[in-house]
Amino acid sequence: MTPTVLNPVGYLPSENRWRDMNLLAFKDTCRLLVTEIAREFQGNKERVVIMDIRRVSIGKRGRDFVNDWVKVEYGSAASPATAIFADGSCLGWGGAFGGTRRLLAAVQNLAKGAASSPLPPGGRP
Repeated sequence: MTPTVLNPVGYLPSENRWRDMNLLAFKDTCRLLVTEIAREFQGNKERVVIMDIRRVSIGKRGRDFVNDWVKVEYGSAASPATAIFADGSCLGWGGAFGGTRRLLAAVQNLAKGAASSPLPPGGRP
Protein backbone atom coordinates (compact mmCIF):
# COMPACT_ATOMS: atom_id res chain seq x y z
CA MET A 1 0.00 0.00 0.00
CA THR A 2 1.27 3.45 -0.86
CA PRO A 3 1.54 5.85 2.06
CA THR A 4 -0.73 8.87 2.32
CA VAL A 5 1.13 12.16 2.73
CA LEU A 6 -0.76 15.08 4.22
CA ASN A 7 1.02 18.39 3.86
CA PRO A 8 1.14 20.93 5.50
CA VAL A 9 -0.04 19.81 8.92
CA GLY A 10 0.08 21.70 12.21
CA TYR A 11 1.18 19.67 15.26
CA LEU A 12 0.78 19.97 19.02
CA PRO A 13 2.10 17.46 21.58
CA SER A 14 -0.64 18.58 24.01
CA GLU A 15 -3.48 21.09 24.19
CA ASN A 16 -2.39 24.68 23.58
CA ARG A 17 -3.67 26.81 26.46
CA TRP A 18 -3.89 30.58 26.74
CA ARG A 19 -1.73 30.64 29.85
CA ASP A 20 1.16 29.02 27.90
CA MET A 21 1.60 32.38 26.14
CA ASN A 22 2.31 30.79 22.74
CA LEU A 23 1.69 33.18 19.88
CA LEU A 24 1.02 30.40 17.35
CA ALA A 25 -1.74 27.80 17.57
CA PHE A 26 0.73 25.00 16.73
CA LYS A 27 4.17 23.89 17.92
CA ASP A 28 5.50 22.59 14.61
CA THR A 29 4.40 22.21 10.99
CA CYS A 30 5.34 19.99 8.11
CA ARG A 31 3.86 16.69 6.91
CA LEU A 32 2.06 13.66 8.24
CA LEU A 33 2.91 10.32 6.61
CA VAL A 34 0.15 7.72 7.11
CA THR A 35 0.91 4.03 6.40
CA GLU A 36 -0.67 0.73 7.41
CA ILE A 37 1.75 0.30 10.29
CA ALA A 38 2.33 3.79 11.67
CA ARG A 39 1.66 7.47 11.30
CA GLU A 40 4.74 9.66 11.27
CA PHE A 41 4.86 13.40 11.69
CA GLN A 42 8.01 14.82 10.12
CA GLY A 43 8.22 18.38 11.31
CA ASN A 44 10.72 21.17 11.03
CA LYS A 45 11.58 20.83 14.74
CA GLU A 46 10.79 17.23 15.61
CA ARG A 47 9.77 13.80 14.36
CA VAL A 48 6.97 11.81 16.02
CA VAL A 49 6.14 8.18 15.17
CA ILE A 50 2.62 7.14 16.19
CA MET A 51 1.91 3.44 16.71
CA ASP A 52 -0.68 1.48 18.69
CA ILE A 53 -3.47 4.02 18.31
CA ARG A 54 -6.04 3.77 21.09
CA ARG A 55 -8.42 6.59 20.16
CA VAL A 56 -8.92 9.22 17.46
CA SER A 57 -11.25 12.19 17.97
CA ILE A 58 -11.90 15.58 16.42
CA GLY A 59 -12.93 18.86 18.00
CA LYS A 60 -11.81 22.22 19.25
CA ARG A 61 -8.54 22.02 21.16
CA GLY A 62 -7.11 24.52 23.57
CA ARG A 63 -7.22 28.13 22.54
CA ASP A 64 -8.04 27.58 18.85
CA PHE A 65 -11.80 28.14 18.91
CA VAL A 66 -12.09 28.36 15.10
CA ASN A 67 -10.53 25.18 13.72
CA ASP A 68 -11.08 21.55 14.61
CA TRP A 69 -8.04 19.46 15.55
CA VAL A 70 -7.56 15.69 15.30
CA LYS A 71 -6.43 14.22 18.61
CA VAL A 72 -4.63 10.87 18.43
CA GLU A 73 -4.11 8.96 21.66
CA TYR A 74 -1.56 6.22 21.23
CA GLY A 75 1.06 4.06 22.94
CA SER A 76 0.80 1.48 25.67
CA ALA A 77 -1.15 1.82 28.90
CA ALA A 78 2.17 2.16 30.73
CA SER A 79 3.36 5.03 28.53
CA PRO A 80 0.42 6.79 26.84
CA ALA A 81 1.05 9.69 24.48
CA THR A 82 -0.98 12.26 22.58
CA ALA A 83 -0.51 14.01 19.25
CA ILE A 84 -2.85 16.71 17.96
CA PHE A 85 -3.02 17.69 14.27
CA ALA A 86 -4.81 20.22 12.08
CA ASP A 87 -4.70 21.17 8.43
CA GLY A 88 -2.01 23.80 8.04
CA SER A 89 -2.82 24.94 4.50
CA CYS A 90 -4.08 28.43 3.65
CA LEU A 91 -2.01 29.92 6.48
CA GLY A 92 -3.78 27.65 8.99
CA TRP A 93 -7.30 28.25 7.70
CA GLY A 94 -7.47 25.03 5.62
CA GLY A 95 -9.33 23.30 8.43
CA ALA A 96 -12.24 25.69 8.00
CA PHE A 97 -12.54 24.38 4.42
CA GLY A 98 -12.64 20.69 5.40
CA GLY A 99 -8.93 19.92 5.44
CA THR A 100 -8.87 18.66 9.03
CA ARG A 101 -11.84 16.37 8.31
CA ARG A 102 -9.84 14.86 5.43
CA LEU A 103 -6.92 14.39 7.80
CA LEU A 104 -9.25 12.65 10.28
CA ALA A 105 -10.56 10.32 7.56
CA ALA A 106 -7.03 9.35 6.48
CA VAL A 107 -5.96 8.51 10.03
CA GLN A 108 -9.22 6.68 10.86
CA ASN A 109 -9.33 4.56 7.70
CA LEU A 110 -5.88 3.18 8.32
CA ALA A 111 -6.31 2.85 12.09
CA LYS A 112 -9.48 0.78 11.66
CA GLY A 113 -7.49 -1.89 9.84
CA ALA A 114 -4.96 -2.30 12.64
CA ALA A 115 -5.86 -4.83 15.31
CA SER A 116 -4.25 -2.68 18.00
CA SER A 117 -6.22 0.41 17.00
CA PRO A 118 -9.83 0.15 18.17
CA LEU A 119 -11.82 3.27 17.44
CA PRO A 120 -15.25 4.19 18.72
CA PRO A 121 -17.93 4.78 16.05
CA GLY A 122 -17.30 8.05 14.24
CA GLY A 123 -13.89 8.37 15.85
CA ARG A 124 -15.34 10.25 18.79
CA PRO A 125 -14.79 9.32 22.45
